[in-house]
Amino acid sequence: MSIQCILFDLDGTLLDTSYDFAYALNKTCQEFSQPPLRYQDIRKVVSQGGLAMTQLAFPDLSGDELQARRTHFLKIYFDNIARHTQLFPSLEAGLQALANNAIPWGIVTNKPGWLTAELLTHFNFPSTPHSIVSGDTLAVRKPHPEPLWLAAQQCQVEPQHCLYIGDHPRDIKAGVNAGMRTAAALFGYIPEDSTAQDWQADYHFGTPYELTEFLTTLTTSPHSNLKEML
Repeated sequence: MSIQCILFDLDGTLLDTSYDFAYALNKTCQEFSQPPLRYQDIRKVVSQGGLAMTQLAFPDLSGDELQARRTHFLKIYFDNIARHTQLFPSLEAGLQALANNAIPWGIVTNKPGWLTAELLTHFNFPSTPHSIVSGDTLAVRKPHPEPLWLAAQQCQVEPQHCLYIGDHPRDIKAGVNAGMRTAAALFGYIPEDSTAQDWQADYHFGTPYELTEFLTTLTTSPHSNLKEML
């Protein structure tokens, strides 16, 4: 089946945001007299969202207290959102390949829209994403298929001709639910208790270089067919 559109998860797949999350979380720890966390431990939970990271830093909090601490943490993150964040190595070339071949692409993330929009102002991609769907764009979010269906619609490509790439089992489930091909970005923020074999993705990319090599095999002629690598 031809692949005519590429959809990316954001954190841990397209952009390496882990260092800025670690900075903001440890800054929050400092302000509340909590010991700092190791970067490696923070990185493992980035894909689970702001609440999970806050819970990691403040395991004794719950309810309104935890939510208030999360709000504080995300405000610090917003104010420092692009100190260290960058495209994963080589993905600039992958996006350039999509631009050269006029292949539409988009972003589907569970990151809240106010953070997604601010973060993306700091990046100039080789071509503009045709769709940006955040965690609060719709009433539902991944693994529900609707965010992916909306992205496909905005890219003007049928779901079965889209490939969704993510670094969390939820991403693969969302892609499957939406009737898309799926790819696991194993260089991302893989949950500690998860293995690639559990994901049932169509493709597995161990490094961003492997992903870029794959993207360069996409072509718009004839009929936007993919030169199958697997």
